[in-house]
Amino acid sequence: MAPYLRLFGLTAQTYALILVLAVGVGLWLSAREAQRLGMDGNHVHNMGLYGLLTTLVGARLVYVLSHWSAYQDALFSALSPTPMALAWPEGALIGGLAVIVYWTRHRLPVGVTLDAIAPGVALALALERLGGFLDGSGFGEPTTLPWRVYLWDAVRHPVQLYEMSALLIILGVLWWRRERRPFDGYSFGVFLALLAGSRLFLEAFRADAPLMVNGVRTVQVAMLAVMLGAVGYLYYRRFPATGEAFETD
Repeated sequence: MAPYLRLFGLTAQTYALILVLAVGVGLWLSAREAQRLGMDGNHVHNMGLYGLLTTLVGARLVYVLSHWSAYQDALFSALSPTPMALAWPEGALIGGLAVIVYWTRHRLPVGVTLDAIAPGVALALALERLGGFLDGSGFGEPTTLPWRVYLWDAVRHPVQLYEMSALLIILGVLWWRRERRPFDGYSFGVFLALLAGSRLFLEAFRADAPLMVNGVRTVQVAMLAVMLGAVGYLYYRRFPATGEAFETD
């Protein structure tokens, strides 16, 4: 693993650098896809950027407030960009609200916008998983398979690379179907279904998974619900209750 990189005499966190790259590439691809679909690509780029910034600021602010005793005598330390010192769920909620505000203010079409961001999100997540592999986070269960990696005093599944490979395959599927969308929202529905399905399967190889319920990991329960919801959405949009199917190429 390579948690740190030395560039031009400076030491930087590998994960942080790759995360910045992932965000930049993901926003670029989403904006390009939005332009192809007839939208203003700047809106998609700006919406994603504002959402990211408010997520990071909100996550840091919530973390500092919830650990105020550790920061009250050293306020400047609250400005330190420490990836582990972030309240991600709360930050994601704040970022999501910012995205909704931007979305509604500019009256962006829901289905087309979701289709535009799907490939960019898939690519960004794939790069993020590469960063996780180099950083050693999100590590896998012990294994004896030939492609095992040594991490945290054990030989393990390179589950981060499994996840990255799955995301690149999803990106390939989206790219293959990009000219054949039977309805707006189709690409994002396919993305959600495939992402949830891959996580449902690959979560079994992770060693740092969240709590389990009756032997089943909570993330797997959530991913099963997302997958079924996405598949149901695709089916009922493709085959409406009236029996009239949408036209396909």
